[in-house]
Amino acid sequence: MRHAARVPGRSRSRRTAAGALAVVLLLAGCTAGAPDPVAPTPSAPAAGPAGPAGTLDETALVRTTLGVNDPTRVTDPTPDTPGDDAVEGRDLIATVVYPDVPGPLPVVVFSHGLGSSPEAYEELLSAWALAGFFVVAPRFPLTAEGTAQVQDDVVNQPADVSAVLDAVFELNGTAGEPFENLLDPERIAVAGHSAGAITTLGLLSSCCLDERIDAAVVLAGSPLLFGGQIADPDVATLFVHGTADTVLPIAEVRAIFDAAPGPAAFLELDGGTHASPFDDPSDPKYRAVEEATTQFLQWALTDDAGALAELRQIGSRWSGAALTGDRLPR
Repeated sequence: MRHAARVPGRSRSRRTAAGALAVVLLLAGCTAGAPDPVAPTPSAPAAGPAGPAGTLDETALVRTTLGVNDPTRVTDPTPDTPGDDAVEGRDLIATVVYPDVPGPLPVVVFSHGLGSSPEAYEELLSAWALAGFFVVAPRFPLTAEGTAQVQDDVVNQPADVSAVLDAVFELNGTAGEPFENLLDPERIAVAGHSAGAITTLGLLSSCCLDERIDAAVVLAGSPLLFGGQIADPDVATLFVHGTADTVLPIAEVRAIFDAAPGPAAFLELDGGTHASPFDDPSDPKYRAVEEATTQFLQWALTDDAGALAELRQIGSRWSGAALTGDRLPR
């Protein structure tokens, strides 16, 4: 078992069989106009964070993209005037990065912020992949950089994440596919920043709960849209927030942590702002975020007690980072 909060043998929610099958057929290129998956190819060597115990570096990472289309829903850039310009389906292009090592690998799905993209968080996602995770980050159709940035469409993004999970696990179970037998369906985390953190909280709420999820990382989140009530007491959650965040105040997400029914921790960044500690490696708070989130995921998804011990010492290594809340197992 991953940790004490995990319930052995509990059933995990799935999208309907018809919806999941449609995603797979579109991924396979069986429907005209749908985005096709790109076969993984090794990334070019680049400088990057050290891998676990110094065993991996950027040359060990595979980077690719994956096209997912969910035909069961719609994409509506003007939700206040339904039907005027809505189109059938939800097209998602996901960035995928993972280490070229034998599986099964735990899976982490990351959701970007409003007006951003998976590429903006490349270093953070790479750090997680170097720690041994299969990381997939969808580009949302109406909130990504270069789109209409429809804030109201965030309510549709938890289902987008579930569709991406459906897609990668269908490929995991299909002979000859790039991800065949590479992924561990029993070890899944979701993470997100800002609007992506709101999306992540949506996946934990009663409205959009995906019971496959074992752990969550909420970076500069908020109770907006989904209320912030975590419905599943078995999900371990790490909240990270800056005290100088003027976009989504820290007090609101602290209240979510205080009310969370399951194991949770709160990492406070003294003077940290809303965006740069999470997407700008030059920010003085960024390395604490990278290190703490990686250690949390290592504990939550791989039973690494040493990583949990290191997480609890984060404040001794990084000035201005403090674990001000800790309800993780002792």
